[in-house]
Amino acid sequence: MGKAIFLIIVVLALVGAVYYLFGDLAIKDREKNESGAGNGTASGPVVSGGAAGNLGGGSGGGASQDPEGVAALWYYNDTHADRYDAFAVGRPELSMEDVVWMVEVDLDKEPYVEVQQVPDPQSLTLLVNKHYFLPESFVPDLVAINNTMMHPEAVAAMNEMIDAASAEGHRLWVQSGFRSYSIQASLYQKYSASDGVDKADTYSARPGHSEHQSGLTADLNTISDAFGNTPEGRWAAENCWKYGFIVRYTEENMGITLYKPEPWHVRYVGEGAADLIHELGILSYEEYWVKYVKYPPQSLG
Repeated sequence: MGKAIFLIIVVLALVGAVYYLFGDLAIKDREKNESGAGNGTASGPVVSGGAAGNLGGGSGGGASQDPEGVAALWYYNDTHADRYDAFAVGRPELSMEDVVWMVEVDLDKEPYVEVQQVPDPQSLTLLVNKHYFLPESFVPDLVAINNTMMHPEAVAAMNEMIDAASAEGHRLWVQSGFRSYSIQASLYQKYSASDGVDKADTYSARPGHSEHQSGLTADLNTISDAFGNTPEGRWAAENCWKYGFIVRYTEENMGITLYKPEPWHVRYVGEGAADLIHELGILSYEEYWVKYVKYPPQSLG
């Protein structure tokens, strides 16, 4: 009987030792895994070597973004991953979605340095800015409106807008439309000589980089910041999208366009584009151009 009790005690002691040894290891292993998940050391999918893991995500920025979701954006170009990462450094306020479209419109490059020629100057969806230029010899199809000229489709839409404004008691007119390369060169030279190149670049386009050369742009009524606070200026800002126009340079998109606000400057983009820009609250034509012209979603062809 004594031996039996002794054997039982030995077996229980061994079982207890085994449980203690392996149970403790299991607990430590679980704690290690939980610690790794909390401090970001757990392995997971990354974009371009993992730099995207530090980018702000979501429409407001500041939250981490699933890199796989970013790569699924229809305007994401995997050959530009390094550019996305480089542009995102020091810009925690930007979501990864914004980083991608901004790079796709060359905002990661210096203005007027690495520029590209507009591939199809006749296109109504062309983009002209400090990174994309029109050839010196380019002159679009033009018809007269007031004492200037614009693209025929833009003129037809402008006349509709002018009539609609008039019906509501507002008088709109086109003060300036098409502007040739040579005229823009003269204007820019005058402004830069007067105010210096840096200041001139905030309100005047260099030759070839002016939307006016496209024939799709109009300066309404008067070139004055005060226009935006007039009944006509407010009406144009609120209603121009109905006729295929957008106010091209606003305070909200200064960081994208790199121009000071111009409440008088409207650009014809077509009713479909203007409707979408208005509906989605897109703040700049640059963003629209990347997402719906350069990389159109499949549903839009």
